[in-house]
Amino acid sequence: MKHTFAICAYKASPYLEACIRSLLAQTVPSDIILCTSTPNDYIYQVADKYQIDVYVNEAGGNISADWNFAYEKSMTELVTIAHQDDYYEPEYAEKVLAKMEKH
Repeated sequence: MKHTFAICAYKASPYLEACIRSLLAQTVPSDIILCTSTPNDYIYQVADKYQIDVYVNEAGGNISADWNFAYEKSMTELVTIAHQDDYYEPEYAEKVLAKMEKH
């Protein structure tokens, strides 16, 4: 894989599962991880349902600290920081990777 979607989740967002489904529906597969500084049963249940690894930022901090933590947990060259209430069109990763390869 060249690309990771690193989902940043905060508390129990009702949109988290829809975000994950949009990432799983990509025309080009990417790694998907979930990062949070507010771990809870809901996040773990949704991640388990979709077999997504969860990483907990024990240091906490602010939103930029959470984004940097998610970036650091990604193991690919390219990373999209996905917020828990984001939705991605099915060709998002395909188009991003094509543009990166072109330039």
